[in-house]
Amino acid sequence: MDTNYRANISKWLSPQGDIVGRWFVDSSMLAKRMDDLVERIALIIWDITNAQTCNFEVYKRVANDLKEMMEDYILISTISLDIQPIYKYKMRHCLMIMKRKVNILARFVRNLINEIVDCKNDELLRVIFRLVNIYNDVLDMNIDVSDSSTNVFCNDCPNMLEPMKKMSVTRILQILAKNRAEESCHELIDCLLTNYEPHEKTDPSSTMSGDADISENSSIEIYRRKDILPRYTLHEKLIRRALTRHLTPPIESSSSKTEPEVSNIESIQTLVNTQNEQVLRLLNVVQEVSPRLLGTDALKTIKGEARLRSSAIKKVKNYYQEVAWGALSGILDHVVLWWSPEALATRHYHGAEQLKDWLSQFIQKNRVPHTVRPALQNLCDALGCHATITEWDQLFRLAYTSAFKCQSKASSTEGSDTGQMFVELFQLLVRLSNECEAGGEWVIGAPLMELPLSEQIVVLHRLDHSVHTARLWIEQEAKIIAHTWDLDVFFLLVKGDIVNCLEELSYLKLADHTNALSTDPISVQVYVCAKMRAKIVSEVNVNIDLLQKCATKCIDILAKICRVVSLANLHMCFPRSSYWRKGCDVTPVAASLYVEPYFEKVLFPVLEVIEDPETSNMILKIMCEAWLDYIYLHRIKFSEYGALQLLTDFAYVSKWVTDCPIISQNVRNQLLKNEVLRRCEGVGRLLLRHPGEAISMRKRHTRRTNERGSPESPGLERMPAEMYVPNQEQWLELRASKRYNFCCTE
Repeated sequence: MDTNYRANISKWLSPQGDIVGRWFVDSSMLAKRMDDLVERIALIIWDITNAQTCNFEVYKRVANDLKEMMEDYILISTISLDIQPIYKYKMRHCLMIMKRKVNILARFVRNLINEIVDCKNDELLRVIFRLVNIYNDVLDMNIDVSDSSTNVFCNDCPNMLEPMKKMSVTRILQILAKNRAEESCHELIDCLLTNYEPHEKTDPSSTMSGDADISENSSIEIYRRKDILPRYTLHEKLIRRALTRHLTPPIESSSSKTEPEVSNIESIQTLVNTQNEQVLRLLNVVQEVSPRLLGTDALKTIKGEARLRSSAIKKVKNYYQEVAWGALSGILDHVVLWWSPEALATRHYHGAEQLKDWLSQFIQKNRVPHTVRPALQNLCDALGCHATITEWDQLFRLAYTSAFKCQSKASSTEGSDTGQMFVELFQLLVRLSNECEAGGEWVIGAPLMELPLSEQIVVLHRLDHSVHTARLWIEQEAKIIAHTWDLDVFFLLVKGDIVNCLEELSYLKLADHTNALSTDPISVQVYVCAKMRAKIVSEVNVNIDLLQKCATKCIDILAKICRVVSLANLHMCFPRSSYWRKGCDVTPVAASLYVEPYFEKVLFPVLEVIEDPETSNMILKIMCEAWLDYIYLHRIKFSEYGALQLLTDFAYVSKWVTDCPIISQNVRNQLLKNEVLRRCEGVGRLLLRHPGEAISMRKRHTRRTNERGSPESPGLERMPAEMYVPNQEQWLELRASKRYNFCCTE
């Protein structure tokens, strides 16, 4: 291509003419003016955000300049000239640039309206609605520069991709409600404090003595000293007042009594009326400046004058009340709990709980406006959730850190210290969950929409996690304690903590709402909450069932460890193999020295801390089986004397159980009937058998009588002891041969 193309193109193009040249100059100047106005609006918005300034003349100048620019834009964009195609292309390009600038200018105007629409000056409201009219007129123009195939905007500016919509009365009311939400929060808090304002009845004669008795930390003392406190912002003062009245209850004395005043509900109604007056003033300005926003149905003509219909005014007021209190409700709990250097959430949760209780009574006992009641109820629910979460956090943290140390100690005869913390935690959660069920604070048969399902879900989530954590702690702690054979704390866990936790959980009331879901017409939100609650309820029930089985699992752990402990004690005290192979003509009459220490170290700690025949029988059985396994695994050979000594040792077990002073008669009888004693006796008798010797099945037993003197049934004692021993042949292999019979010496 010729490099002089741009220079030579003018040689064959006809002159553009004065009109076309003027058009290009005007469009260029208009684009420059738009850029300047966008920059001015951006600086105004920045000033409003940082300094909250409100200059009427600046806004009026912006409205005038904007109107003038849009008029010029209409003149430039609608002109039609018969010119060459290349100049037409250039004009289309310039118009596209101006459309983009008008698009950006419209977005900045919208942002400016959003920032200043909550001004209460009537003159400024007129300027605002002038801007609204111009903004809506701009959107009526063809300023769409988007292309379906390409994206002309940068990816780092997603706001430019949003389609712009016209400003309507409802949209302006939404913006107004959002901008005034925080201010309305402070006004509502002030109204609530006015209703709670206490008045003090003091005996003048005892004023000095009464002042001396009042604590420095009481709310009355703090209230009296409010004049020496530093200055705070509006909402900080309100929160400080809330804290001084709700956090610490006043100290009552004989000379001073604090009584709450009768609720001044008119203050809240005054706040609602003030909002309605603001809406009415705004509607008057709209009627004067932007009647198109109201539509023909909202206006009526009386004596040639257009006026708003009362039905339209009522409809707009109700709509604003709905959106205003909805926006307020979204931040009210944050203002009360968090938006202050000394916020309520930074103090003890009792403050939030007391404020929640007072609010509940206030809502129930007073005719609160129907638009305000949901906001107060949401605040009440938020305070309840905050108190619940905070109290649960405190109790769960104490229980968890105590469980993490794995050093549980007996706090009483009914449970360990950590177990008592979990019991208190379950008491809290069960109480809070039951309060959300019908029959508590709620009427029996109440529809699902009236039940606090979302609040109960928070409680049930924590209950599920707490039960799961308690079960894991009990299993882990039981395993650690069982290895130390400190069975006092072990059985406090199994027989104390688990029972106490299950007792508290037994008071849990969880209704089934399946039928209500299928029959009652409910909203989507209530349906989702009910389904989520049902899911969490099933998880809670599963964890409670696992906790019920936890005691059996801990006993199984104890049984496994008991075998290890028994084998370890036998390894330390069982005589050498030569002890059992010696020979002697004198029949042994005393048990070996290892038998009594063996039972003192393994069985006695169990009998000392628990009176449970089942558990005691299990430990005795494991001990004796470990005794037999130790003998067989070490392949200890027995002479006839050694077999008699072993039989004497086995017989000593019954004597030890009979003579043990701490065993109750019921447990003693159960232990003496344990089949493992007969099996041990059978092993001893098998070691005395000669090869091929038959076992007599007609052994004569001595006749026994019970405590009443009546003869007892011999039962299974008719069967020889050898018949209780499985695999009799393997025990016959442990008999020592004749050549190992030594004299009666070690």
